Amino acid sequence: MNGKGDMYRNIVLISQVSINVMVPTFICLAAGIWLDKRFGTWFTIPLLFLGMAAGARNAYVLVSNTIRQEERRRQRKLQAEIDAKVKKAGQKKIDDELKKGLSGKK
Repeated sequence: MNGKGDMYRNIVLISQVSINVMVPTFICLAAGIWLDKRFGTWFTIPLLFLGMAAGARNAYVLVSNTIRQEERRRQRKLQAEIDAKVKKAGQKKIDDELKKGLSGKK
């Protein structure tokens, strides 16, 4: 399941990045075209670049947050494994000490 979950998570991330880039670009493009038709100006090109910059920033923030989240998840998993091993080793040491105490060995 872990492999499938990662695959689906990656597909969702790619879709979110695409939407986060396209929406501001198209909104600014549509606003520029509307302003050009309404006032006869040249707003389309600057607004298009503004939309692309906003989309790139949105994608950067989304991806960096996802990377940070994955790193925290990986560290929690690693810490849980370490804790389990320490607990198991501690329990084994206690069991060995009890066996020595019961058998009278020192």
